[in-house]
Amino acid sequence: MSTTQPDHRRTIDDLLGKARTHDRYDNYDIAAAETRLRQRQATRQRSATAPSVPAWTPVWTEPGADRAPDADNAWWDLNAVSLLILFGPDVDRHVSDFITAQYADKTGALVFACLLHLADDTEGARFWWRFAAGAGHPIAEYCLFLEHAQTGEYHDADHWGRQLIRHHFEPTYLCGDRATAPLLNPPLIDQLRNHITQSNHPDLGNVPLPQPPLVQELRHLTTL
Repeated sequence: MSTTQPDHRRTIDDLLGKARTHDRYDNYDIAAAETRLRQRQATRQRSATAPSVPAWTPVWTEPGADRAPDADNAWWDLNAVSLLILFGPDVDRHVSDFITAQYADKTGALVFACLLHLADDTEGARFWWRFAAGAGHPIAEYCLFLEHAQTGEYHDADHWGRQLIRHHFEPTYLCGDRATAPLLNPPLIDQLRNHITQSNHPDLGNVPLPQPPLVQELRHLTTL
């Protein structure tokens, strides 16, 4: 007796379609953006060895302000959200559910995207944030709002900001206290990166995927 397997590719395509924004950046200065990102990466690495230097204010970047969000503050906020998510409760279970559901679980996708961001996989993080946002996860929408703002893609940041306002998003209520975000531990992130592989999708290109040993690594992470 044969069984019919669910079409998870269609699920992913549908959810990504809901989270897609138009490319409005034909004249975007990619070289300048890469320089800014390298500078911020260097600052992030220094922050791990100089925790006494405050890098941000304790207030989250709010969508819907009268002016465009500050790119540097958005970058710090995105790191803080990602760290709070990654060091939050039940992250191992969420990633396990993500793998078991053949990558169709929105909370697991959010957790994995935050790990990819901290592991400097920008495209992979954006892919899975879009998937989670398409499935209706508000924190994924906030991550996309911050991610586009920190790269200066303000049209797309505005799109996600409007979505957040429509959903009455409150950063402190859903993301937690910004000031309690742990410091980044690059060697630890490198260890987690060892359990991520790239799958070549015929329509989507290379897609990062978590492997089962990552669940145990995350379980150990939450007990540190």
